[in-house]
This record gives sequence, C-alpha cells and structure tokens, in this order.
Amino acid sequence: MTLGWVLRALAGLVVMLAVVCSAACSGGSTPGAPDTAERYQTGGGAGSGPMPPEMPMTGPVPPDAPKAPPAVQRDVIKTASVTVTAENPTSAADRAADLATDAGGRVDSRTEYGGSVLDRARITLTLRVPADKLDGVIDGLKELGTVDALDMRVEDVTSTRVDLDARIKALQTSVDRLLAIMRDAQDPSALIEAESALSQRQADLDSLRAQRAALGEQISYSTVTVELIAPVVGGPAPERYQGFLGQLERGWDALVDAGSNLVLLFGLLLPWMGAAVLALALLFGLYRLVRARRRG
Repeated sequence: MTLGWVLRALAGLVVMLAVVCSAACSGGSTPGAPDTAERYQTGGGAGSGPMPPEMPMTGPVPPDAPKAPPAVQRDVIKTASVTVTAENPTSAADRAADLATDAGGRVDSRTEYGGSVLDRARITLTLRVPADKLDGVIDGLKELGTVDALDMRVEDVTSTRVDLDARIKALQTSVDRLLAIMRDAQDPSALIEAESALSQRQADLDSLRAQRAALGEQISYSTVTVELIAPVVGGPAPERYQGFLGQLERGWDALVDAGSNLVLLFGLLLPWMGAAVLALALLFGLYRLVRARRRG
C-alpha cells in the first residue's frame, strides 16, 4: 500500500516536471522568432545582420541608362499697341522716338495727320525695341499723356523655331552630301544631276535661313505701335495763332486760302467752260439753219 502510493507520487512528479520543461522551452523560443524573421527580411540570409538604416535601398545607376531630354528654350514674340492723348502730338512723337533709340531700338515708320474741322490731329509710330526692355519703354510712353488704350500680346513660337532649325540642319547635311558626290563623281550625267539637285537644295536652305533670321529678329526685338492723338478737333493751334488776334489772323488766312482755291478751281474749269460754249454755239447755229430752211 505504501509502495503503490510512492510509485504514484513519483509518476505524478515526473508528469509535472515534463509539463514545466515543455512550457519553459516554448516560452524561450517565442521571443526569438521575430528576431529571426527580421534577420531574414533585412539581411536576406542566415547569419547576416540587419541592414543599417542610412544605407540606400537603390543600387548605382548603370552608365548606359537613358538620360532625361534637355529642356527646350521657350521663344516668344512680344508686341504692344499704345494709344495716348497728348497736348502736343509732335513733341510727344519725338520723345517716343528718343525712348526707342535710348533703349537700343529704332523707329521703323512715322505717319502724321494734321487734323481737320471734323477730326483730331494724330501721329502714328512703329517702334522696334529689345524684348527685354519692352516694359521700360511702355512705362515711358505712358508718361507722354493720357493713355486711352494699351494692348500687349505674347506669341509662343518655340515649335516654329525648333522646326526651322531641324529643317536647316537636314538641308545642310543634304547639301554637304551632294558636294561630296560632286567631288567624287566620274560620270558627267551624274555630275549634272548632282549640280541640279544642289542648286534646288541650296535655294531651299537659303530661304529657310532667311525665315529663321526674320523669326530671330522678331524674338529679339518687340514691335510697338504708338498712336498719339491731339485732345481737340483740328489739332493744336500754331504758336502764331494764339489769342484773339491770332485767331483773327487764322480766319484771314483761311479766307485767303479759300479764295486761292476758288481761283485754282476756275482755272481747272475754264477749258471745260470754253468747250461747252463752243458746243452750244454750234448747236444754236445748226438750229437756226434748220429753222431757216423750213421757212424757205
């Protein structure tokens, strides 16, 4: 009885020790599992430590990798139109021309209209100024008087410039090849054909170069159209017509001008009047002749 109880107690003790050992083994292996997984995720294999955080994940760029295309330069044509009411359009036009020349530009055209009894005097200028100084010239034009209208436009011609450059390069290559063919040609007929083709290609190349030069000039120099208008109908009065006596003199001059114009008109109509009198005299004579024959 006592021996059986001792055996059962020993068996129970063995079972308890086995359970405790099993729990201890499983608890010691569980915390190590994430570390092992981390090593395999970061190191890529057994025995490799975790990768330092400052190490870049991307590898070196291969030397034959395609490079990004260079940025295309943007080319624009700037134009402006300004209408200004000025007390003295002539003086304002001279100042506008000085603004253009001082900025390194020029005056392409100047048109003057003296006004009339129904319209105001005006002067129209076409200025060409460097594109980078356009804003400064516009500011100077605003000081010439009262700005009635201002219009500024920008046109992007980058695609046109790129197309012209590409066509010029292609034609230049073709011309160079034709010149090489002509140097090495042994057959007279082939030489003649090459010369004919070269003439046509050279003409096309010169035309494209002229277009490219004109486009470059429009890009570099902006066009400004300036219209300067007098504030009153008839334009500003000359200095000698100021005051009451000046206006009296102006009226007398207008009367003399009208008389001179009438004299000129009479001289213009005098030959026609002579021809009309002669024609009437012939008709009257013919009428009397016919009437006399009827009576007879």
